[in-house]
Amino acid sequence: MDREEAVNRKFATVYRGLDEKEVRDHLKRLQDEIESREEKIRQLEGLLDDREENLNSFRNVETSINEAILTAQRAGDETKRIASDRAEEIVAGASAERERIIEDAMARARNIASQTEDMKRQSKVFRARFKMLVEAQLDLLKSEDWDYLLDFEQNQAHRLDDREPGSGE
Repeated sequence: MDREEAVNRKFATVYRGLDEKEVRDHLKRLQDEIESREEKIRQLEGLLDDREENLNSFRNVETSINEAILTAQRAGDETKRIASDRAEEIVAGASAERERIIEDAMARARNIASQTEDMKRQSKVFRARFKMLVEAQLDLLKSEDWDYLLDFEQNQAHRLDDREPGSGE
């Protein structure tokens, strides 16, 4: 029954007014209709409350997701910053190590060059001394004393012959 029908409803007239049974039946139908509509309204309000509750849940989830995204982004930014700082430390350490290795290598190279020069000087001194020794030995070999020593026996024999008793020495 719609609103127009309920308002414009006509009742049969009887002696002393309207038919009581008809009016009571009509009122009973109106009451049933009102209760039905009130039940429907309660159901719709319940459905609306459920939907609002779902909407609030979704909003809470959305807020949580946004907070999680912001937290993850901050964590990612922090991780990038830490990684960048660590990379700079590693590069600085590697650069310092490179400089130390280069200095060490240069010191070794200078030391080897110094040792090489020292060896050259010692070799020149050794060569000069060895040459003098060989020359001295060669001079000794060339000297008449050597010939005299080699001919010593012969010279002795000649001397003895020269001294023999009939010679006048």
